[in-house]
Amino acid sequence: MIREILLGTVLLIFAKPLLAPISYAAILSITIYPVYRLHKKGYFAAFLILASMTFLSYIFYSFSITLFDQISYLAELFSHLNPEIQVKLVEFGSNIPFTDYAIAFAKSLPATLGRLAFFFLFSFYFLVDGHRISESLYKVMPKAKAEKLVKEGWNNLHSVVTGVFVTKFMYILLSTLLLHFTNSPSPLVYSIIAALFGILPIFGAWMVYGYVVYLQIVSGNFFFALILTAFQLIWDIVFEMAFKIKFRGTLHPAILLGSMASGVFYFGFSGLVIGPMIATGLMTLARVRD
Repeated sequence: MIREILLGTVLLIFAKPLLAPISYAAILSITIYPVYRLHKKGYFAAFLILASMTFLSYIFYSFSITLFDQISYLAELFSHLNPEIQVKLVEFGSNIPFTDYAIAFAKSLPATLGRLAFFFLFSFYFLVDGHRISESLYKVMPKAKAEKLVKEGWNNLHSVVTGVFVTKFMYILLSTLLLHFTNSPSPLVYSIIAALFGILPIFGAWMVYGYVVYLQIVSGNFFFALILTAFQLIWDIVFEMAFKIKFRGTLHPAILLGSMASGVFYFGFSGLVIGPMIATGLMTLARVRD
């Protein structure tokens, strides 16, 4: 068991730069696998992946449009401020290292393009030829241990990804309808941002919903503000916890949440998948003996 743990640790250290695209590829593959299963061809898998990447690109484009609208609003607000305040804001802005940010962004572009390429390749591999992962495990560890590791690993990964996907999809759907009903700005975009931030425990979605509630209060729509607050509270307390309990695989809820938190701490956003998988592997290796 110690040998397998050491081998896995070394692989994680060397593979860390690729963990994010691998994790995202696993999420995408599991999400679109029911569609791919209807027509198991390589070109169909490539089409599904490209279509998904196009959809994600459109979402990011929508985010950029929303961000531009917010910047335009701030620029208009700036023009109505007291001249003394404008001078102070200009002095403050001149101290922000925008040049350093631009240089860092330019330097990150080649690595970003490389990660996109790996993301496509791993997504295609997981869809078309993913069964070879289990065959590789059989070569490096006893068959009983490998079979149990593959079974539990797939079950936990599928449960976690399905849980996150189902939760966020339902949240985006209901939130978009509610924001549209309350005449809030950009319902779909704000719902998607709130869903992404909602991965952070307790206060995540409130970073978006708090702003929307503030806009309603400023506009004098106290009833709409109350409805939005009640929706987010009920979602956090009831539905979010119900999904997390149902979609946890064979991991105890406390271990699942702990592994997700630790995964995010060590690996970033992709740790939401990597953490539970590491926990699954360690628990399986501990239970199954040679």
